[in-house]
Amino acid sequence: MTRRVPTASGLYWICQAAGWGGFVTYVLGAYWIFSPCHELAAIVSIVFFCTVVPIALTHATRYWMHRHHWMQLSGLRRRAQMVVMAFALAVTTSVAVGVVNGLPQGRLFVPTTGFWWMLLAYNMAFGGWMGFYSTAQVHRQRQDFERVARDAQLRALRAQLNPHFLFNSLNSVRSLITENPQRAASMVTGLSEILRYSLTSDRKDTVSLAEELGVIDEYVSVERVRFEDRLRVEQSVDPRALETQVPPMILQTLVENAVKHGISVLPGGGLVRLDARVRDGRLEVVVINTGKFKPSVDNGGFGLLNAAERLRLLYGNRASLTIKEESRDDVECTVAELVLPVEPGR
Repeated sequence: MTRRVPTASGLYWICQAAGWGGFVTYVLGAYWIFSPCHELAAIVSIVFFCTVVPIALTHATRYWMHRHHWMQLSGLRRRAQMVVMAFALAVTTSVAVGVVNGLPQGRLFVPTTGFWWMLLAYNMAFGGWMGFYSTAQVHRQRQDFERVARDAQLRALRAQLNPHFLFNSLNSVRSLITENPQRAASMVTGLSEILRYSLTSDRKDTVSLAEELGVIDEYVSVERVRFEDRLRVEQSVDPRALETQVPPMILQTLVENAVKHGISVLPGGGLVRLDARVRDGRLEVVVINTGKFKPSVDNGGFGLLNAAERLRLLYGNRASLTIKEESRDDVECTVAELVLPVEPGR
C-alpha cells in the first residue's frame, strides 16, 4: 500500500535552502582556494550541481521515502536503505557532472579533477540530508502520537466529568420532585442550560473565563433552589481576566465541590467566594468555601482528581491546582487555588 505524502512546509524549504546553500558555499570556497584558474562557467556549474540538482533529487527522495513507508521501518533497516540511497544519489550527481563536462568536447563522459573527492562530498551531503530529515520525521511522528494519545485521554476525562456532574444534579432534582414540583422544573431548566454549555464546550480545549463564569451562575441558580438562604455566593473578578482561557467546566467543578462537600454538610449553610485576577502573565483563581476539606475520592475527590489530570495534560507543569484548609475569622474554610498561564484560545 502507498502512503499519502505530506505537504512540504515552509520550514522544510527554508531548511533545504539553508542546507544546500551552506554546501555550495563550502564547494565554491574550496574551488576558489585550490583551483589555479577561476572560470565563470565552472562557477555556474558548481552552483547548479550543488543547489538545483541536490534540491530536486532530495525532494524526489522525500516523496519516495513517504510512499514506501521508510519512517515505519526499524532503525537498522532504515539506516541501511539511507546509506544505499545516499551513495546512489552521489554517483548520479557525480556522473551527471562528468557528462556535462564531456558534452562540449563531443564525449560521453569527462571526469572532473578530484572526481573521487567530489563523489565523497556528495555522498556525505546526501547522507547528512537523509539522516537529518528522517530524524526530524521520526520525532514529528512521535509528537503526533503523543498528541493523539493526549487528546484521547482528555476526551476520556471529559466523558467522565459530564456524567459525574449530571449524576449530582439529577439527585438534587429528584429530591425536589415530590416536595416542590415548581422548583424542580426550575432546576431542570437551569440544568439544561448547563448541559448545553458542557456539550458545546466539549470540542474545545479552553473557553473564556467569562463563558465559564456564565455556567457557574447557572449552576448556582440551580443549587439555590435546593439550598435557599443556606447558600451564599460572592465573586470578585478582574475585568482583564474575563477573556483569559480556562479548561471548560474546571471552575464549575471547584464551585460544585465547594457546594456539595462544604456548604451542604453544614446545617446553617455557608459562603462560596470566587476571586479571579491576572498577575505576572498568569490567571489566578481562588475558590473559598465554608467547611473542612474532604479529599476522599468516594466523597467528592473524583472531580478534583479529574481536574488536576486535565491540567497536567493541557499545561504540564505550567499550571497548578492546590486544595488546603485555612481558618478565617475563626471559621474553618477550604481554599482551592488554580493558577493557569495566560494563553490564546485553543
